[in-house]
Amino acid sequence: MPRIPYRYPAPGVDPIADAIRERRGARGLTPLDGSLLNAPPIAQGWNSILGATRTKNTIPDDVREMMILRVACHNRAAFEWIQHEPVAVQAGCTKEQLLAVRDIRSPVSAAKCLSPLQIAAIELADCMTKDIKVPDNVFNNLKSRLAELVKEGDQVDGMKGEDLVNRKVAEATLTVAVYNMVSRFLVSMDVDDRADQPVPGPSGERFHEADDDAASSPSGSNAGRGLVQLADGQLLSTRVHFHSMNAPWLVLVNSLMANLSMWDQVLPFLSDRYNILTYDQRGHGGSSVPSEPCTVSQLADDIAFLLDALEIKKVHAVIGVSQGGATTLAFGLRHPDRYDRIVACDTQPASPAANKAAWDERIALAREKGMSELASVTVPRWYGPGSKASDRVRRETERWVLQTPLEGFVAGARALQSYDLLADGIVDGLHQASKRVLLLAGEKDGKLPEVLQGFKEELIKGGVEASFAGIKEAGHLPMCDNPQEFIGPVLAFLK
Repeated sequence: MPRIPYRYPAPGVDPIADAIRERRGARGLTPLDGSLLNAPPIAQGWNSILGATRTKNTIPDDVREMMILRVACHNRAAFEWIQHEPVAVQAGCTKEQLLAVRDIRSPVSAAKCLSPLQIAAIELADCMTKDIKVPDNVFNNLKSRLAELVKEGDQVDGMKGEDLVNRKVAEATLTVAVYNMVSRFLVSMDVDDRADQPVPGPSGERFHEADDDAASSPSGSNAGRGLVQLADGQLLSTRVHFHSMNAPWLVLVNSLMANLSMWDQVLPFLSDRYNILTYDQRGHGGSSVPSEPCTVSQLADDIAFLLDALEIKKVHAVIGVSQGGATTLAFGLRHPDRYDRIVACDTQPASPAANKAAWDERIALAREKGMSELASVTVPRWYGPGSKASDRVRRETERWVLQTPLEGFVAGARALQSYDLLADGIVDGLHQASKRVLLLAGEKDGKLPEVLQGFKEELIKGGVEASFAGIKEAGHLPMCDNPQEFIGPVLAFLK
């Protein structure tokens, strides 16, 4: 876990944090920024040099991003790869090229998909990162390739000819040096819990840890991470736990203000018999932050897109909790041919009218005082009196909330303000599709057990095979505070 807590000052409170937000744009502060802001003056300088490296140099964008990704591979900096792969794609890097960049065991000179300049730049990154000292032939090759970019009459900041070529050489070298600095900080500080995770391959590809002797994933040697780009350009961070070609698939959908790691305590009970897809919903974890509020229908369709991307025609079950539970129910209604069973935990089939004001209040609190204040009121509510949650679980959950980008939280919260799956016909839809449904709730999660028992009765009256189970000594996230009690009814239902 991260070595120090993240700091996310609210907008308008800290000019250094605000400057970083301006550079980040819609994505907002990342866990890397939250770590750096523990040392504000250095964070300020870091923001300047990273901004200049990314936007003020004259080397081609694709070459710059390939060097950055290559550094991430050598240093096993998964966070760095996850953040820069979409930038590389936007710069024009193809999947074949990214696979070549990711393959640090094969000679890059043999990659036919790479241009001579791209090969020269990656060879520089290899030498600087692995050996520090760069042979003359590598530097001379890079310089000659960069010189081909400079045409007669080209001028940047008054520099032209040989001066401009030397500038490009310096920029390429500085890019590798700067991102070695970034990756060393990321891995040493275990930013975003990525230090022990293998660097993923391009979106949709799974690199086995043995490919480059990377550290094994904490959730098992058959776990692979990646990013999937949705039709609207949003990126979803995924993790696949592969058991076998014949094993049925499960999809696990996270709560608001959490991420896919919230399932880690129950994964061992599932991964020995199922293939499992976990992912971060929009605006959470390693997924990108949407520029507009989400809808529950949109979140449900994201699951279908992920299944298409992974070429999974149908899953055995989708399991979701809280916002993920609403997403799961909506998926059940909208995509009846893509699953057999639904497990919805600590959620509701429709947003009560009073919830609109409650979500407005939480959004206002987060905007005014930051995610840290929201965490201080959310974690005690999720694990209230009677919850079995340990101090470690409470600290971990607080960290999830703190890691959630403010605008990611807002976009997800808006989805929960105004959905009504009952009015959309979920009871009849599940009946017509002949689906089985399990509803779960932590017994200490306020009125939700009562709400879900009532929903169960509506489903049964509508001809749906539905059941309900209360989880003892558990609150809003029973897979976290009492995983043993949670997994029992789930496994029985999945048989």
